[in-house]
Amino acid sequence: MAMALKADVVQACREAGTAKPIDLVHLSRQTMGDRNLEIEVLKLFSAQLSQYLEMAKSAESSEEIYRVAHTIKGAARGVGATELSEIALAAERSERFDINQLSDEFDRIYTYIHEICIPG
Repeated sequence: MAMALKADVVQACREAGTAKPIDLVHLSRQTMGDRNLEIEVLKLFSAQLSQYLEMAKSAESSEEIYRVAHTIKGAARGVGATELSEIALAAERSERFDINQLSDEFDRIYTYIHEICIPG
C-alpha cells in the first residue's frame, strides 16, 4: 500500500474514532522507513510512559504541569501518539492533568506497542 494511501486510511480512522494509539505511518516517516529504528523508538517511548505518569502525578504548580505536559506532548508527537499529544495539550492549556485519562491512554499505548508493534 502506498504511503499516501496509508496516510488517508489513518486520517479516516481518526475521523471515525477508530484510530490506533500510535500512528505507524507517522513513525515510519520519522524513521525514514527503518523498521529496526521504529522498534527501538517504540521500546524507548514505552519505557518512559511510567516516568511520565509519575511526573504528571507529582506536578503541583501550574509551571510544573505545563513543563510535564509539554514534555509528554513533544514525545507523543514524535512517535505519532496523536491522542496522547492532545491530552497533553489540554493539560498545558488548563494547567491540570486528568490523571485517569492520561493513565488510560498510557495503558492503551503500552498494550498496543507490546502486543501489536513489538510482540514477544
